[in-house]
Formats: sequence, C-alpha cells, structure tokens
Amino acid sequence: MRANKLYRFWLGIRSTLFWIGFFPVTLLAAVLISLLFFTPLKVRIFVIKLWIECSLGLLHYICGLKYQIEGQENIPEHGFIVMSKHSSTWETIALQKFFDPMIWVVKRELTWIPLFGWGLRAMNAIALNRGTGRKAINQLVSESKQRMDQGRILMLFPEGTRVLPMQQKPFKLGGAIVSNKTGYAVLPIAHNAGEFWPRHSWIKWPGTIRVVIGKPIDPEAKTPEEIISAVKEWVNATCEEISDRQQLEKLGIC
Repeated sequence: MRANKLYRFWLGIRSTLFWIGFFPVTLLAAVLISLLFFTPLKVRIFVIKLWIECSLGLLHYICGLKYQIEGQENIPEHGFIVMSKHSSTWETIALQKFFDPMIWVVKRELTWIPLFGWGLRAMNAIALNRGTGRKAINQLVSESKQRMDQGRILMLFPEGTRVLPMQQKPFKLGGAIVSNKTGYAVLPIAHNAGEFWPRHSWIKWPGTIRVVIGKPIDPEAKTPEEIISAVKEWVNATCEEISDRQQLEKLGIC
C-alpha cells in the first residue's frame, strides 16, 4: 500500500535533518581533500573514509536506513573492476567503504565544479570527454590499467546514469573493453538502494538495503560483448531477486 501523506511528511522532516548534516560534512571533506592534494594518497583516502562513515551514520541514525552485504567472500585479493547497478546516490557513497582504494571514472565536466571537481582531481579520478568517442575509450583503457597496476580498484556504473526501481537500461561496453584489454576481472554488484533512496528524491526511506557481490567474471577468451552480457544478466536477475516488494508498494510502483 502506498505510504500516506502524514508518514511521507514525517520522512521528509527526517530527510531534511539528514541533508542539514550531510551538506556541511561533504563540503568540509571536499575542502580538505582539495587542500591536501600534495599529500600521499593514503591521507586523502583517510579523509574520504571519515566522510563515508559520517554519511552512513547520518543515514542510519536520522533516516533509519541501514544495509547488509552478501558475497564478500567473492572479492578478489588483487586488482579488479567493479561494475554496479546504479539506482541511487547511496552506492556512490557506500561502495567506497568496501573497495579500497577505489578509482572513479567521471565526465570531464564534473572536474570543473568548484570544490567538488577539485576533490575529484585530488583523488586522481579518470576524467573523460565522452564526446571524443574512440579517443575516450583509449584513454579509459590506458589510465585504468595504469591505476589498477598500482593497486587501485576501478569503479564503474555500466548503465551510465541512475535508473528507477525495476527499470533497466542498456549496459555500456566501456568497462568490458577495459577488462578485455587489461585482463582484470569484473566483479558485479547488485543492490536495491534505489528503492530506499530513489533518484531525484528528497526522502530517504527507513529499511535495509541489500547489497550482493557476485563472483568475479574472468575476461579470458571472452569478447567485450560477452563480458558485459554476463554482467548485465547477473545484475538484473539478482536485483529482481532481492527487490523489496513492500517498499515498492510504499513508493506506489507495484
């Protein structure tokens, strides 16, 4: 049953309190990382870890939003590529806690944003000009290999943008090409965070987000198309399996 207006109003108040805490914490982290650009990477990663813990703590204690992780035994010991479902802001915060040190691939334009963009550059994010086609792919492969050879973990959202609960979009080939060219395995991630923190939503719903880590996909003897097909099939099937039907009813989706 769809949640009533009074309950939504109460959730709106709690979510407002979350934002009141989240914005200054995020601003402070961005400033610190920008100012510490000259320090060893582990110092900047430490700041990121503090920000993650503060953010997840605010979600837990103010919004009642928790999470559980399944499949951590599937995480390889060494370099790999994480490909995750993208349905919420939550995974952009939380996944960094479990995959360290992580490297992001972002649109070049994001690095132009004051403070936020400076922080991305300070964390050595891979900034791509997506309008350059093949050149962008070559840059992605080259810089990803360089970072992963240094022990970083590549983080990608193959759908390219956040999708609504139960929605599916085509998975882009970029990450699969990186896997094929570099030999690094792909670790697929499924979750239902978008059912509790939907895109463009002010409200954060209480509950428990389920995150499932799949088995690594070895790129050996596979084409990029075969790699991304295996990722898409597992992620979409697992997201369907772990979906919280009662929460979808509250959202008015089913």
